[in-house]
Amino acid sequence: MNAAFSILSIMAPLLLLTLGALVSEYGGRLAMFMEHIINFSAFLCYTFSLLTGSVVLGVFLSMLISTLSVFLLERISSRLKANMFLVSLSMNLLFQASSTFLSVLIFKTRGVLYSSDFSFSVTSAKIITSTFCIAFSLLIIFMLKKTSLGLCLRICGSDSEVLSSQGRNPEKYKSLSWIIAALAASFCGCTYCIRLSSFVPGMSGGRGWTALAAVFLGRKHPSLAVVASAVFAVSEYCSSNIQNIAVFSEIPSSILLALPYLVSLLLILIMPQKKATP
Repeated sequence: MNAAFSILSIMAPLLLLTLGALVSEYGGRLAMFMEHIINFSAFLCYTFSLLTGSVVLGVFLSMLISTLSVFLLERISSRLKANMFLVSLSMNLLFQASSTFLSVLIFKTRGVLYSSDFSFSVTSAKIITSTFCIAFSLLIIFMLKKTSLGLCLRICGSDSEVLSSQGRNPEKYKSLSWIIAALAASFCGCTYCIRLSSFVPGMSGGRGWTALAAVFLGRKHPSLAVVASAVFAVSEYCSSNIQNIAVFSEIPSSILLALPYLVSLLLILIMPQKKATP
């Protein structure tokens, strides 16, 4: 039961990240910025929670600022007809530098941030954040499968001419796809920060990249994204606990910590790819 709960708590935010990345892929603009949006929003969540004395307000302001930043950068880049793939990658550098700069400016350190005013029960934090992550994930799946907005998002990248023929602007849906991805990543950043009761630089731990891998391992399908997220959650759980088993006790911890990435690489290599139609 404890193992199942641990795996579910790992999977919940990863699933939300994966679905956010999936929406951006549907929009034809894969959200490469998710890794450091997680870190940036985690820092903002910690900072605003201390400043306002309310973690709820801290989460809200963190998500608002992170998502608004992505939206403004997307709009400027789109107007300038920039390469959105390079813009997305560049956002990673910007958000990483921003969290470091603000940490030095406000707290006079680049290291771990901790305060007794920002402390939570580990179990309660996991239960509450997992519940919200799963609820938001179900909402995204429902939107993609059952609403006209979801249909427009699903085709705005691959069949934008269909939307144009109906008098709809594909650019609006592409912009919305990044907003959804940013919202998902920023909430997950807050989730990891609350679970640790602190801000740790690089606390995303590669989960933003893992979510991108899960999109393709799930064949860009919402239901299969759930399966891919579960696979990565199990591998992350094993990497954290397998060393407690005597047989694996002699394996260097650095190799065990890399297990989720080794699993993703292995799955990418062995998963059959769709052949391009002539």
